[in-house]
Amino acid sequence: MTGYIVLQDILEHLFKFGNIEKSLLKHIRVGERTTIKNIIENGVKRNVLKENDSKIYLLNPLELIIMLEELGIDTLRLCDYISWSEFEDFIAKKLYEFGWEYILGYIHTRVSRFQIDVIALDSILRRALVIECKHWRKHMGVGSLRRIALNHLLRIDKLIKYCEWVATDIPKLRNVETVIPAVIVLRRGDVKAVEGVPIVPLYHLNDFLSNISSYLDVLNIKVFKNRCCI
Repeated sequence: MTGYIVLQDILEHLFKFGNIEKSLLKHIRVGERTTIKNIIENGVKRNVLKENDSKIYLLNPLELIIMLEELGIDTLRLCDYISWSEFEDFIAKKLYEFGWEYILGYIHTRVSRFQIDVIALDSILRRALVIECKHWRKHMGVGSLRRIALNHLLRIDKLIKYCEWVATDIPKLRNVETVIPAVIVLRRGDVKAVEGVPIVPLYHLNDFLSNISSYLDVLNIKVFKNRCCI
């Protein structure tokens, strides 16, 4: 092989095929060799990458995206290789790590049809987090974000309006006093509220789950009372 390979091409190959030959790394541009070395070392330590004598294997694509963003590396192209189901499953895993029980892909058809990507329940603080997962990576304008937020609020309105029926499917919903909306997105950016709904980039998900009470106050997030709570 002649010439040099840029870091972005190495990373894209890793995300596309799930592994990369270590022999290719010697062809990376000189100025980026320290960066790829740090990525591999940190990735192995965090169980995001696995290394043997000949290859580097990708174990957790979304954790690697977060790690790369911590290093200031553009992940826009890499997000194309993340499936919607991977994204949703990753969010569910994070919720579990922070002590939330969760229901994926809840579909209600009895009285009024509506679907919710993730319903997370905190039995200790007696609250629910109702999540819409948005696997888009391009920048969204104010109008599009507002439409997404308002549509999500309509789902929550239906959830609360028909909570007696929903509770037959999810009995623990009756233990919840408050319902909090959230839209979690793959693209990078700041956490902000649109129509009272927090838009949470994946990069900030850990912080959001750790400090959700603070976010409620700072962003003036809408909180709904669960009328079916007992």
